Amino acid sequence: MNETCKDMLKHIKERGFEDVVFNAVFYQGNKKMNSIERGHIIHFDKVMKTYMKTENPDKVKIEFWDNEKNALIWGNSYKIDQQPDIEIPANTNFQGLGELEVNDLVQRKYSELERKKKIESLSEELEKAKQEIEELQFELQDKQATLDAKKQIEYYSNIIGMALPGLAKLLTGTPVASAVNFLAGTDETPALEPSTTTKSSPTNQRESIIEMMKEFSEGLNNQELGTLYLLFIELEKDRDNIQRILTHITQIQTSNAN
Repeated sequence: MNETCKDMLKHIKERGFEDVVFNAVFYQGNKKMNSIERGHIIHFDKVMKTYMKTENPDKVKIEFWDNEKNALIWGNSYKIDQQPDIEIPANTNFQGLGELEVNDLVQRKYSELERKKKIESLSEELEKAKQEIEELQFELQDKQATLDAKKQIEYYSNIIGMALPGLAKLLTGTPVASAVNFLAGTDETPALEPSTTTKSSPTNQRESIIEMMKEFSEGLNNQELGTLYLLFIELEKDRDNIQRILTHITQIQTSNAN
């Protein structure tokens, strides 16, 4: 019925009809049910399906009209074959699930539990892997910082050795020199030279002063030694600072005495 009506509508449009409407009358046991009047053909298929479900007719009469001239274009009646309702007998002797059904339910439940355990295991492994990655990243950053520090110490140590040979020689064998070597990654301890003579005490005033300065340096703590080291750098740049510092200290002592 629907296919015939669609083909007819197409034929009607080809004939030049533009304003077309349709009427539909539904019958059940020769009794007229609800009907459609002046329905627009655009909604023909949708409206007809709805009425067929609600009215459940055994006969349908369909007409197409020229709305402008109020003239019948085409009409036809269709007999609808009714499908009998399928009765499902009630099972009053339910004996429970059979062996196959029970096994199937058990297998599905077991599979769900196994899948859940696997998901939880994968989640734990993922969390553990994240923690290991964070630890490795922290360790990498720490090693990178140490490497950068060693490079800086090695760089400045080379500058000191080239630019201030006297000061570098003075620090040789001191805790400061050992710390510099360790941070630079060398950690070299110079081999002891064989001595054939016993060290004698200073024979002149110059050697006595140098020995006193060495002993004074060895008695300083790390902060004081570092400050003295910076002072030596400035003195090496401009040795006139030696006299300026002495004059400054003398003036302070004179002012305190007065």
